Amino acid sequence: MSRSEIYLNYDRVLNNTEKTQLEEKIQKRIDRIPLQYITKHQEFMGMDFWVEKGVLIPRPETEILVNEAIKRLKNYKYSNNLKVVDLGTGTGIIAICIAKFIEDIIIYAIDISKKSLQVALKNAQKHNCKDKIIFLQGDLFEPFMGRIEKNSLDGIISNPPYINSHNFKLLPPEIKDNEPKIALSGGIDGLEYYRKIIKKSPHYLKKSGFVALEVGINQSKIVEELIIRENSFNQNIEIINDYLGIERVVIAHRK
Repeated sequence: MSRSEIYLNYDRVLNNTEKTQLEEKIQKRIDRIPLQYITKHQEFMGMDFWVEKGVLIPRPETEILVNEAIKRLKNYKYSNNLKVVDLGTGTGIIAICIAKFIEDIIIYAIDISKKSLQVALKNAQKHNCKDKIIFLQGDLFEPFMGRIEKNSLDGIISNPPYINSHNFKLLPPEIKDNEPKIALSGGIDGLEYYRKIIKKSPHYLKKSGFVALEVGINQSKIVEELIIRENSFNQNIEIINDYLGIERVVIAHRK
């Protein structure tokens, strides 16, 4: 029930079946199962997304990444049929929100996990935008071969795994024992995927096309340095803060 439905039905008594179901759900929460895996739902940018175990739960800070990507794509008024890639699509939140807010666009949603792509497709169907999204299975740029031409993309957007090995061990059980490690762990220093994305992105971006990356706490300056070192991007790299003032998104444009 929604909050308003609860107020309207405050005097309703649960039947025995409902009580049993509620007790089972409460026990799962006591066992530290994330609430989103129990309810199968998570709100993101005012939209309701299907979530299930085996797929990363969407976080509110990723809204910053999506909003910044949408803002830039809306400024590409001179370009019809925009093409972007969502690397590591998970539940499909990035691809789907962009598809809903940008009219003429094709989005390649890529994930190594078959389960993630199944959930993302389900969400795309739910939000009536699957015709704009091409789902591809593989590791980062692997599915590009034979499908995506060099220098053809307007944007590459990604919320890659960025938790380092040490911090991964310190995560609460809700995250560490339930969410997929492959969607969280970014290697020893947490930067493994950034190196790969920054190195390969210039091959596929158009001139002035952008790469937009969500980053973890205290990672923005290191990621900025990786981009500068690559020497394929303009030097005016943007760093955007999240709702808590944490530097959360790094954006760079190809030379």
